[in-house]
Amino acid sequence: MLYLIKEKSQKHARERFLEQLIQEHDAALRRFIRVRIGTPADCDDVVQDVYARLAQMEHLEEHLELRLDTVRNYLFQIAVNLITDRFRKSQVRKESDHVSDGTITMMSTVSAPERQLEGKRKLQQIQEALKKIKPEHQQAFLLNRMENMSYREISDTMGISVSTVEKYISAALLAIRERVLG
Repeated sequence: MLYLIKEKSQKHARERFLEQLIQEHDAALRRFIRVRIGTPADCDDVVQDVYARLAQMEHLEEHLELRLDTVRNYLFQIAVNLITDRFRKSQVRKESDHVSDGTITMMSTVSAPERQLEGKRKLQQIQEALKKIKPEHQQAFLLNRMENMSYREISDTMGISVSTVEKYISAALLAIRERVLG
């Protein structure tokens, strides 16, 4: 009997902890996801998946106490992982909508020289844009895009925070977009 009361009390404390997490971080988490995913329905689905994942974790409070970064960053990382998984799954599903290989080969050879020339031109524009931005922005962008390093790895390499890495890469992308599209 005492065991059941203790188990029920722990379950109630866990539910309160989850409710407190949701109350404290829900708005920021929704903004974070909405920027990356777009549609409100998909945003709600990802938010629900984040909370479901938290609810399934054993020893959640202890796990979050051991985190070196903030709880919010941890929630954002879970969201990024879920968004990435959703994207990968959608890409796999779209592969079934493909046309036959013969059609693709015929379509791709028709304008291959023009596409090559356009690709070279865009690459030159990107290189010119990168030359004109701050060296730290350029370094963060190249580490991410060329070395496939995560934002966390870049922050460790450059000795800056993850949010600063995000700002640097955003600035580089903006400069490239303005140069290529503008």
